[in-house]
Amino acid sequence: MAIITSDQFAQCQRMLFMSPVALGDFLYLKTFLVALKQQYPHITLDIWLDDNRCNSDEWRLSRSKILQQWMEAEGAFNLTYGCTDSPQAMQANTEKAKKQNYDIIFCHTVSKSRQYSQLAREISPTAFVVSSIPKKASFGLLNAWFFRHSNATFVMQEALLPASHHITDRYQLIFNTVTGLSVTATEIMPNMVIPETILPVTTSWLEHHFNNPQRQGKLLFVNHLSTNVKKDWPINYLFELIEKIAEADNSQRFIINTTPESYAEVKAATQGFTDKTALQVAVFTVDKHFFELPSLIAKADFVITVDTAILHFAFAAQRPLLAMMRQKKPYWAPPESNTSHVMYATDGKGHIADISVSRVYEKYTQMISNC
Repeated sequence: MAIITSDQFAQCQRMLFMSPVALGDFLYLKTFLVALKQQYPHITLDIWLDDNRCNSDEWRLSRSKILQQWMEAEGAFNLTYGCTDSPQAMQANTEKAKKQNYDIIFCHTVSKSRQYSQLAREISPTAFVVSSIPKKASFGLLNAWFFRHSNATFVMQEALLPASHHITDRYQLIFNTVTGLSVTATEIMPNMVIPETILPVTTSWLEHHFNNPQRQGKLLFVNHLSTNVKKDWPINYLFELIEKIAEADNSQRFIINTTPESYAEVKAATQGFTDKTALQVAVFTVDKHFFELPSLIAKADFVITVDTAILHFAFAAQRPLLAMMRQKKPYWAPPESNTSHVMYATDGKGHIADISVSRVYEKYTQMISNC
């Protein structure tokens, strides 16, 4: 029997899902949340995605805004509580949540499970609270005390998963155990429906940045930055790769993706590169709406990226993809195919920067022959 029973869901009017998700997390997670909403359409489903850091880091506040735009577009969710920049703003979120009188709160944030368990109880003294918790927390001896604010806890039993499994298998296990939900194999992989209103924005951006009618070659979307320096690829490596690829055809078009906070730096470096090479390279960052990013990826003939949400969006859009990842949490890697390959960092310290340009170029040329 599931931790939250069907009778509890039947009687539930409002549910809060609490998890400090990133973009890649949400791409796979939303399949299960939307399916849960479809199974219990009478429930108002809200999402708390504040990571409770209470700082003004631009990247996390920007990502939070993007996530809220995406969640709103999905249509299955009601209120979203985004990342805050101060304890006062977080308390305002908490007070807003208290007024919703949640019947069920599901906390899925293993690294901060004790904090979220307590916060969930503060938000609703009467809700049925379920918390995902780490399996090694004091060997479980103090769980009854640490998670006294939760009605039930859940520990991921990785032994129940195949040795080689995907992130969707993990979410399937979590949601089946906690909610009783089971998503079919044909529906479990991610999808993204891009609003039609975004398509003209994408077309206009491409026409503006690649306006030479004689040089409308293949469109490559490349991304060298992540949220962790260990997963970044040096920009000079990226420029070297672009030059190698363009040797075969200089009509090809390259889009370098970057974050808003790195845009000026990447733009300046790219301008110097294009002045020297006369290649068609444009720098992109999300301007007004999140869907500008997946819409542009969907137009690409090929995507090369480090381990960040870009690789998951490319996989969802079924674009030919070459991704660079560290050898940690391999279940995040997309399934291998002729048009999808993950290159792991195996040399040096195992950082993405230890992957050579020649290695990436060799794999790229091999893949395009199969595309």
